[in-house]
Amino acid sequence: MENNDLPFGKRMTFMLLGVFGMGVFLSFLLKVGYGSDTSSFMNTSLAVRFGLSFGTLMVLSNGIQLIPEIIWGRKLIGIGTVANMTIIGYTSDFCTMLEERYLPEIIFTSQPYRSLTFAIALLLFLISAALYMNAGLGLAPFDSIPTMVSSHTHLPFFIVRIIWDFTAILIGVLAGGHLTIGTVILAFTVGPAVSWIGRMMSGKKPCHR
Repeated sequence: MENNDLPFGKRMTFMLLGVFGMGVFLSFLLKVGYGSDTSSFMNTSLAVRFGLSFGTLMVLSNGIQLIPEIIWGRKLIGIGTVANMTIIGYTSDFCTMLEERYLPEIIFTSQPYRSLTFAIALLLFLISAALYMNAGLGLAPFDSIPTMVSSHTHLPFFIVRIIWDFTAILIGVLAGGHLTIGTVILAFTVGPAVSWIGRMMSGKKPCHR
């Protein structure tokens, strides 16, 4: 989705808040262990499999996915694409280190604190993702692929996105990841969150991403 009605400065602010927010709150989701978004589930599973940090795997994975975006979807590439590729993973790694050093383990391991941490982090992650996507400064390679497939095949976007999300889940499972409820929740809630935040930002119904 592109929100070109907003001034560039505001769009840049929303984009940066979004990518840093996703990195911060993704670290909480990963540490709680109830699940993350489908892209992060795939990448964390591959990172463990290949013995890499999550941030490094994110850069490598997005670099590979960027190739079809360069070939067929250059108009979807922007400064937000680069920010998503390079900031989220390493921000998550850094915040995980801080959480392990300074935050009490009880909020990640014991009830009801664990569920409360998950619920708050999930909500804030969704808001951050929506801010980033609605800024209209470029799509992440993971998000651009279903957009391009839908555009070239004329298949409904939501069908292509669901197939793509479950493809990422399958790759994550095959890499040794354990599918949890949080990943399933995020697979079905990112889209509505993006749409809702888009209406709040622009005052009108947003288009598909």
